[in-house]
Amino acid sequence: MGEITRRWPFDNQEYGAFSLTIREPPLTGDSLGLKTWGSSYALAQLLHEFAAGPLAHLFLPGALSTPEEVLELGSGTGLLGLAAACIWKASVVLTDLPNIIPNLAHNTLLNQEAVEGRGGRAEAAALTWGGDGEDIDARFSALNRFQLIIVADPLYDDDHPALLSSAIDEQLALNLDARVLVMVPQRDETTKGLLQVLRQELAQRASPLLCVEESIVDGQDDWGEDHAGDDTPPVGFWWGIFGRAPRS
Repeated sequence: MGEITRRWPFDNQEYGAFSLTIREPPLTGDSLGLKTWGSSYALAQLLHEFAAGPLAHLFLPGALSTPEEVLELGSGTGLLGLAAACIWKASVVLTDLPNIIPNLAHNTLLNQEAVEGRGGRAEAAALTWGGDGEDIDARFSALNRFQLIIVADPLYDDDHPALLSSAIDEQLALNLDARVLVMVPQRDETTKGLLQVLRQELAQRASPLLCVEESIVDGQDDWGEDHAGDDTPPVGFWWGIFGRAPRS
Protein backbone atom coordinates (compact mmCIF):
# COMPACT_ATOMS: atom_id res chain seq x y z
CA MET A 1 0.00 0.00 0.00
CA GLY A 2 1.29 3.45 -0.86
CA GLU A 3 1.24 6.59 1.24
CA ILE A 4 -2.14 7.60 2.63
CA THR A 5 -3.42 10.49 4.73
CA ARG A 6 -6.37 9.90 7.00
CA ARG A 7 -8.57 12.24 9.02
CA TRP A 8 -9.54 11.06 12.50
CA PRO A 9 -12.62 12.78 14.01
CA PHE A 10 -13.25 13.40 17.70
CA ASP A 11 -16.52 14.70 19.08
CA ASN A 12 -17.63 14.65 22.70
CA GLN A 13 -19.63 17.04 24.84
CA GLU A 14 -16.76 17.15 27.33
CA TYR A 15 -14.22 18.59 24.89
CA GLY A 16 -16.15 19.49 21.71
CA ALA A 17 -15.33 18.49 18.14
CA PHE A 18 -11.99 18.44 16.34
CA SER A 19 -10.10 16.23 13.93
CA LEU A 20 -6.48 15.15 13.44
CA THR A 21 -4.83 14.54 10.08
CA ILE A 22 -2.35 11.67 10.05
CA ARG A 23 0.03 10.70 7.25
CA GLU A 24 1.00 7.06 6.90
CA PRO A 25 3.93 6.34 4.57
CA PRO A 26 4.14 3.00 2.75
CA LEU A 27 4.50 0.16 5.25
CA THR A 28 7.84 -1.52 4.55
CA GLY A 29 9.69 -4.28 6.38
CA ASP A 30 9.10 -4.17 10.12
CA SER A 31 8.39 -0.42 10.30
CA LEU A 32 5.09 -0.97 12.12
CA GLY A 33 5.27 2.55 13.52
CA LEU A 34 4.36 3.95 10.11
CA LYS A 35 0.78 2.69 10.41
CA THR A 36 -1.99 3.92 12.72
CA TRP A 37 -3.30 0.91 14.61
CA GLY A 38 -6.83 0.68 15.95
CA SER A 39 -5.83 0.74 19.61
CA SER A 40 -4.47 4.30 19.30
CA TYR A 41 -7.89 5.58 18.26
CA ALA A 42 -9.68 3.42 20.83
CA LEU A 43 -7.56 4.73 23.68
CA ALA A 44 -7.68 8.31 22.40
CA GLN A 45 -11.48 8.26 22.57
CA LEU A 46 -11.32 7.33 26.27
CA LEU A 47 -8.81 9.97 27.38
CA HIS A 48 -11.42 12.38 28.75
CA GLU A 49 -12.86 9.60 30.91
CA PHE A 50 -9.46 8.82 32.41
CA ALA A 51 -8.83 12.51 33.16
CA ALA A 52 -12.14 12.70 35.01
CA GLY A 53 -11.69 9.33 36.73
CA PRO A 54 -8.61 7.28 37.67
CA LEU A 55 -6.10 9.91 36.47
CA ALA A 56 -7.95 12.94 37.88
CA HIS A 57 -5.30 13.56 40.55
CA LEU A 58 -2.75 14.30 37.81
CA PHE A 59 -4.87 17.03 36.26
CA LEU A 60 -5.22 19.21 39.33
CA PRO A 61 -3.47 22.61 39.06
CA GLY A 62 0.28 22.13 39.41
CA ALA A 63 0.17 18.33 39.35
CA LEU A 64 2.00 18.02 36.02
CA SER A 65 5.01 20.07 36.98
CA THR A 66 7.57 19.62 34.18
CA PRO A 67 7.51 21.34 30.76
CA GLU A 68 7.16 17.90 29.10
CA GLU A 69 4.22 16.86 31.17
CA VAL A 70 3.05 13.70 29.39
CA LEU A 71 5.31 11.16 27.69
CA GLU A 72 4.09 8.79 24.99
CA LEU A 73 6.21 5.73 24.26
CA GLY A 74 6.01 4.05 20.85
CA SER A 75 4.00 6.89 19.32
CA GLY A 76 4.04 5.56 15.76
CA THR A 77 2.16 8.03 13.58
CA GLY A 78 1.24 10.15 16.60
CA LEU A 79 -2.55 9.87 16.77
CA LEU A 80 -2.77 9.05 20.48
CA GLY A 81 -0.23 11.62 21.66
CA LEU A 82 -1.72 14.38 19.53
CA ALA A 83 -5.20 13.55 20.79
CA ALA A 84 -3.91 13.66 24.37
CA ALA A 85 -2.47 17.12 23.78
CA CYS A 86 -5.84 18.30 22.45
CA ILE A 87 -8.19 16.62 24.92
CA TRP A 88 -6.06 17.09 28.04
CA LYS A 89 -4.79 20.53 26.96
CA ALA A 90 -1.36 19.22 27.92
CA SER A 91 2.19 19.27 26.66
CA VAL A 92 3.01 15.85 25.22
CA VAL A 93 6.35 14.46 24.05
CA LEU A 94 5.77 11.81 21.38
CA THR A 95 8.59 9.29 21.02
CA ASP A 96 9.62 6.36 18.87
CA LEU A 97 12.59 4.86 17.01
CA PRO A 98 14.83 7.30 15.09
CA ASN A 99 13.61 6.00 11.70
CA ILE A 100 9.99 6.68 12.73
CA ILE A 101 10.66 10.24 13.90
CA PRO A 102 10.59 12.01 10.48
CA ASN A 103 6.97 10.99 9.86
CA LEU A 104 6.04 11.51 13.50
CA ALA A 105 7.51 15.02 13.40
CA HIS A 106 5.64 15.66 10.14
CA ASN A 107 2.31 14.71 11.71
CA THR A 108 3.08 16.77 14.80
CA LEU A 109 3.69 19.84 12.64
CA LEU A 110 0.70 19.04 10.43
CA ASN A 111 -1.59 19.21 13.45
CA GLN A 112 0.18 22.00 15.32
CA GLU A 113 -2.60 24.52 14.74
CA ALA A 114 -5.28 22.11 15.95
CA VAL A 115 -3.28 21.14 19.05
CA GLU A 116 -2.27 24.65 20.07
CA GLY A 117 -5.74 25.97 19.30
CA ARG A 118 -7.07 23.64 21.98
CA GLY A 119 -4.47 24.64 24.56
CA GLY A 120 -2.00 21.78 24.06
CA ARG A 121 1.54 21.37 22.82
CA ALA A 122 3.23 18.43 21.10
CA GLU A 123 6.73 17.62 19.95
CA ALA A 124 8.50 14.52 18.65
CA ALA A 125 11.78 13.07 19.93
CA ALA A 126 13.70 9.82 19.53
CA LEU A 127 13.58 7.34 22.38
CA THR A 128 14.67 3.77 21.66
CA TRP A 129 13.86 1.32 24.44
CA GLY A 130 17.18 -0.10 25.57
CA GLY A 131 19.10 2.21 23.22
CA ASP A 132 21.83 4.77 23.81
CA GLY A 133 23.69 7.57 22.06
CA GLU A 134 21.89 8.82 18.96
CA ASP A 135 19.02 6.40 19.65
CA ILE A 136 17.84 8.60 22.53
CA ASP A 137 17.25 12.35 22.56
CA ALA A 138 19.41 14.13 25.13
CA ARG A 139 16.36 15.37 27.04
CA PHE A 140 15.76 11.84 28.33
CA SER A 141 19.14 11.61 30.08
CA ALA A 142 17.52 13.09 33.19
CA LEU A 143 15.56 10.12 34.49
CA ASN A 144 12.26 9.71 36.35
CA ARG A 145 10.80 13.05 35.24
CA PHE A 146 7.34 12.23 33.93
CA GLN A 147 4.24 11.99 36.06
CA LEU A 148 2.23 10.34 33.28
CA ILE A 149 3.22 7.96 30.49
CA ILE A 150 0.85 6.66 27.82
CA VAL A 151 1.40 3.80 25.38
CA ALA A 152 -0.84 1.88 22.96
CA ASP A 153 -0.24 -1.48 21.25
CA PRO A 154 3.47 -1.72 22.14
CA LEU A 155 4.04 -5.48 22.17
CA TYR A 156 5.03 -7.35 19.01
CA ASP A 157 8.19 -9.32 19.85
CA ASP A 158 9.37 -11.43 22.76
CA ASP A 159 11.89 -8.80 23.87
CA HIS A 160 9.37 -5.95 23.96
CA PRO A 161 7.99 -6.50 27.51
CA ALA A 162 11.44 -6.25 29.11
CA LEU A 163 12.49 -3.29 26.95
CA LEU A 164 9.24 -1.40 27.53
CA SER A 165 9.23 -2.00 31.27
CA SER A 166 12.80 -0.69 31.47
CA ALA A 167 11.88 2.45 29.50
CA ILE A 168 8.84 3.05 31.71
CA ASP A 169 10.86 2.57 34.88
CA GLU A 170 13.56 4.99 33.68
CA GLN A 171 11.19 7.77 32.64
CA LEU A 172 8.32 7.57 35.14
CA ALA A 173 8.60 9.68 38.28
CA LEU A 174 9.28 7.76 41.48
CA ASN A 175 6.42 9.20 43.53
CA LEU A 176 3.27 7.23 44.26
CA ASP A 177 1.03 9.56 42.23
CA ALA A 178 2.79 8.87 38.91
CA ARG A 179 0.87 6.68 36.47
CA VAL A 180 1.29 4.67 33.27
CA LEU A 181 -1.71 4.16 30.97
CA VAL A 182 -1.31 1.16 28.65
CA MET A 183 -3.59 -0.36 26.02
CA VAL A 184 -2.95 -3.77 24.46
CA PRO A 185 -5.37 -5.38 21.97
CA GLN A 186 -6.21 -8.98 22.81
CA ARG A 187 -5.94 -10.07 19.18
CA ASP A 188 -4.39 -13.50 19.80
CA GLU A 189 -2.78 -15.72 22.41
CA THR A 190 0.67 -14.35 21.58
CA THR A 191 -0.33 -10.77 22.40
CA LYS A 192 -2.10 -11.91 25.58
CA GLY A 193 1.05 -13.74 26.62
CA LEU A 194 3.26 -10.70 25.98
CA LEU A 195 0.96 -8.61 28.16
CA GLN A 196 1.32 -11.05 31.04
CA VAL A 197 5.11 -10.90 30.68
CA LEU A 198 4.96 -7.09 30.70
CA ARG A 199 2.99 -7.14 33.96
CA GLN A 200 5.59 -9.46 35.47
CA GLU A 201 8.48 -7.30 34.26
CA LEU A 202 6.93 -4.13 35.69
CA ALA A 203 6.30 -5.83 39.04
CA GLN A 204 9.94 -6.91 39.25
CA ARG A 205 11.49 -3.43 38.92
CA ALA A 206 13.47 -2.06 41.86
CA SER A 207 10.54 0.31 42.41
CA PRO A 208 7.73 -2.08 41.41
CA LEU A 209 4.91 -0.99 39.14
CA LEU A 210 1.57 -2.66 39.80
CA CYS A 211 -1.72 -2.48 37.92
CA VAL A 212 -4.17 -0.41 39.97
CA GLU A 213 -7.10 -0.47 37.56
CA GLU A 214 -7.93 -2.33 34.36
CA SER A 215 -10.74 -3.18 31.96
CA ILE A 216 -11.45 -4.27 28.38
CA VAL A 217 -13.35 -2.28 25.75
CA ASP A 218 -14.51 -3.39 22.33
CA GLY A 219 -12.85 -1.94 19.26
CA GLN A 220 -11.88 -2.53 15.65
CA ASP A 221 -8.46 -3.92 14.82
CA ASP A 222 -6.86 -4.10 11.37
CA TRP A 223 -3.85 -6.24 12.19
CA GLY A 224 -2.69 -8.51 9.40
CA GLU A 225 -3.20 -8.62 5.65
CA ASP A 226 -6.59 -10.32 5.99
CA HIS A 227 -8.01 -7.37 7.92
CA ALA A 228 -6.83 -4.38 5.92
CA GLY A 229 -10.21 -2.85 5.08
CA ASP A 230 -13.24 -1.55 6.91
CA ASP A 231 -14.58 -5.08 7.42
CA THR A 232 -12.41 -5.70 10.48
CA PRO A 233 -13.49 -8.03 13.29
CA PRO A 234 -14.13 -6.66 16.79
CA VAL A 235 -11.29 -7.12 19.25
CA GLY A 236 -11.12 -6.63 22.99
CA PHE A 237 -8.77 -3.76 23.83
CA TRP A 238 -7.34 -4.23 27.32
CA TRP A 239 -6.29 -1.12 29.19
CA GLY A 240 -4.47 -0.89 32.47
CA ILE A 241 -3.20 1.85 34.75
CA PHE A 242 0.02 1.19 36.63
CA GLY A 243 1.48 2.97 39.63
CA ARG A 244 4.51 2.44 41.83
CA ALA A 245 4.01 0.20 44.83
CA PRO A 246 4.44 1.79 48.28
CA ARG A 247 7.67 0.89 50.01
CA SER A 248 7.12 -1.65 52.74
